[in-house]
Amino acid sequence: MKIVLLVLVLTSSLFAQSADKEKIGKNRMKMMQEKEVFIIAAMTKDLNISSEQAEKFFPIHNEYKKKSEEAKLSHSKHIRNLREEAKNDRSKFDVDSAIDSKLKMQGKLARLESKFLKDTKGILTEDQRVKLLFFEERMKTRMAKNKSEKNAELEKRNFDRKKKRN
Repeated sequence: MKIVLLVLVLTSSLFAQSADKEKIGKNRMKMMQEKEVFIIAAMTKDLNISSEQAEKFFPIHNEYKKKSEEAKLSHSKHIRNLREEAKNDRSKFDVDSAIDSKLKMQGKLARLESKFLKDTKGILTEDQRVKLLFFEERMKTRMAKNKSEKNAELEKRNFDRKKKRN
C-alpha cells in the first residue's frame, strides 16, 4: 500500500517536471522517469519508509533533487559556453573558469545534500537516516554488480553460441 501511494506521489511530481524537460528526447525522458521510480521504490523498501513518513519525506527529497539538477545544469551550461567560445581554438578554453565552475557546483551539491539529510530529522528514525546517508553508495554498488552479472551472462551466451556453431 505504501509503495503504491509513494509511486503515485512521485509519478505526479515527475510529470510536473516533464514540462521543464521537453527538449530531452522522449526515450531518454522515459528512461529517466523509470530510473527515478525504481530508485524511489528501492529507497522506500531499503529504508522501510511508512506512508506517514513518505508524505513528509518525499516533498523534501524532490526539492533536493530539483535544486541538485539545477546546480548541475548551470555548470553544464557554463562548460558548454566555454567550449563554444573555444570552438575553433582549443588553446582558448578557459580551464580555470571550468575548474571554478566545477568546484562551485560540487560545493553547492554538498550543501544541498547536507541540508536535505538534516531536514529528515524528525521524519525518519535515526536508523533510517543512517541508511539514507549511505543509500546512494549502496545503489551504485548494486547497479555495478547487476551490470557486471548481466555482462558475464551475455558473454557466456555469446560463448555458448560460438561453441554451438563450431
